[in-house]
This record gives sequence, structure tokens and C-alpha cells, in this order.
Amino acid sequence: MASELKRRKVQRETENSPSITYNVRHWISAIMSLCTNNYMTHISLTPLRIQNCNATASGGTSFSKVFCETIHYDEGLVFGDLFQKGMEVLVNYVQKKTLPTSRQLQVVLQKLLDFLDGERSINVHDPQRLQSLSETELTILVSNHLLGKLATSSCYLVDKNCSGKKGHRCLCGNDACEMTGQYGDTSIGHVEVWHGNLDIIINNDLAVYVEPVDEQPESPGGKSDVEAKLKTALSQNPQMIAQTIVFSFVQKKSHPEREHFLTPCIGIGSTELLVMFYDSEHDVLLESCSVPLFKDSVSGEFSYSAILVCWLTVNYKFLCTGLLQSVKEYTSDFFVHASEKMKVYEEKLKLGNVGWPLSNEGKLKFSPRVKCTPSMHEYEKVLQEMLWKLDDATDTYSSSI
Repeated sequence: MASELKRRKVQRETENSPSITYNVRHWISAIMSLCTNNYMTHISLTPLRIQNCNATASGGTSFSKVFCETIHYDEGLVFGDLFQKGMEVLVNYVQKKTLPTSRQLQVVLQKLLDFLDGERSINVHDPQRLQSLSETELTILVSNHLLGKLATSSCYLVDKNCSGKKGHRCLCGNDACEMTGQYGDTSIGHVEVWHGNLDIIINNDLAVYVEPVDEQPESPGGKSDVEAKLKTALSQNPQMIAQTIVFSFVQKKSHPEREHFLTPCIGIGSTELLVMFYDSEHDVLLESCSVPLFKDSVSGEFSYSAILVCWLTVNYKFLCTGLLQSVKEYTSDFFVHASEKMKVYEEKLKLGNVGWPLSNEGKLKFSPRVKCTPSMHEYEKVLQEMLWKLDDATDTYSSSI
């Protein structure tokens, strides 16, 4: 891998074709948001506790009818503390251009560098089209142009029952752009408990939840459609919580050899994304703060924060280090609420070919006290020093090695 990266660099220099550059100040600041507990800039994770839910309702419950009432714990952590291996790879590369020794991690890092050297956007011919896309269509675009490109495999599965256009071509409007995923059976769970169809599954490892938007006859107060859509919330969303928990149990059953069972689910909204994690071994449910999906409202270019969060999340098998010991005490109490059917959740859940039973707004502002491990503080210091040394002449940065 190292020799291949060197070959690419020589080829670029030989052809006198400079790689695409990006703003180093904004890029380093985005990395720093993963490891700082500065409440103005951090990307935080907050544990949730379930107060009441219908996880054991008689006859089972489909995702569309899930009830799950949760509250936040008063303390949280920074996003990077779940991905200490990923943070080490990022900071070592940005600071010293050092590559990881593991070939697998080199491949994962290269996916990020290739993406940064590429388009970094949903390349729609008419940017205004972004505002008219359905949530499912937007999520397919995000999967094709962001999640699939950052993952080690670009394969994904879209719920065959979803609304919107179907076909092999991407929805961006570029005739040469084809979907790397396909439509199919995304059913998950068991008919005795929570079950239903996931919106999208990335490489059989990651669930993607599409934020539904309530139909409104007209935009309130003359606001744009995008502004109206912002009124819906991914935070503490019952369906997303249920899908995250069920998917985690399925992953634990399918891959008992893994070092930990902290499993993420990415929620996609019109202008934001949110990541939820559930550890089906320690019963811990975590929710990230909202992350802006795009750099602005018209270009379709993904924000640096969204790129980083998605890169870490889609590659969680390689970059996630699991729960900190101090976080394991913040249990969600799902085990308590689902106690009478825990055997079903632990042994009977499956992915695909899940049958159906015969019977049967407003986002609250919340700022938990966010803690960081010493390693995250050290990364923050390194990145802060890099920012201090920057001047206007070095505000662009190439990912070439």
C-alpha cells in the first residue's frame, strides 16, 4: 500500500497535474471537533435512558409503530473517544504524514484521501433539485456519493418498498453515474418483538435511517421547504432507536467474534445527520449531536464534519474501539424493559426474510457535560498548535502523500 501511494505521488508530479486541495484550517478544525470538549465546537455523544417503550408488546411491533420514550443523562463524551484508533490514524497523518502500519488501516485511510481528492459533493446539475428531493431520494444520493465512497465496500441495499424512483442510475441526474447499491429485502428483527424494514443497509454492517418529514400544506411563515423540514428531529427518534437496538443484536449474533458490540446507525435528514450507537452487550445507547450534512444550502458539497463522522462510522469495524469503561455505567435500561422477551432479542432476530404478524416535534436543546480522555486532549493540543502555525499562504492542503 505504501509503495502504491508513493507511485501515485510520483505519477501526479510527473504529469504535472496537482491534486485537488482543500482548506487546511477548516479541515483541522473539523478533526479537532471530534476530540475537544469545547461546547461551542465539539461533536458530542450523550447516553440515553429509556423510560418506557413497547419492545415487548403482544403480537410484536413494526418500526412504524414503535413507542420509545427516552431522557438524556447529564454527562456525555466526545465522538473521538469511541474511535481512538481512527483518531490516531487521522492525527498522525495530518501532523506527520505518517501512514498506519496495518494494511487494512492503510486501505481505510486511502478511502478518505481519495474522497478528499475527488468531488466531495452530490454532483447535481441543478443545485435547487436538492430541495425538491424526497428524504429517501436524498439518502440514496448520500449513500451513493458519500457513505459508499468512504466505506471499504461501496455495496449497499435500499428497501425495495421505498417510495421514489428506482433503477440502476444514480438520482443525481448524471447519466454516467450509476448506483453502487441495489434495491432488495432489508427486513430485520422478529415478528414477536420490534421488526420491520431498514431504509438502507451499507455492506451488511451499517443501518441508515431516513428522517420522515410530516406533510405540511404550506410552508409556515413563508419559510422555504428546507427550513420547514428542519422542524422534524432525528434526536431521540423512537424508530431510529428501535432500529439501532435491533441491528446491534443482529450484529452480535452474526459476529460473536468481534471485540465489542457497539453498533452504529446513521440518521439522514434534509440538512443534517445524526449517529446513534447501541451496545447490545452492555446495554448502552448513545446519541450524537446534530452534524451539518452540507457545507451550504445550495452547492451540495458535504461539510468536513459530515465527511469525518461518516468515514469513522462506516468503517467502525476497523476504527471503533468500543465503549470507555466510564460510559458502561450509563445503561439504557432496555434489558429491564425487554426482560420478558430478551431471549427473542438475543437469539431469534435476523436480517432478511422477516415476516409480518397476522394481528396486530420539536428538538429540545440539551448540553451535557462532555468529558474527554487524555488522548483526546493531546490530539486537540496537536491540532490547535497546527492551526496557530498556519498563515494565509498555507490555508490549502493536499491529501497527496
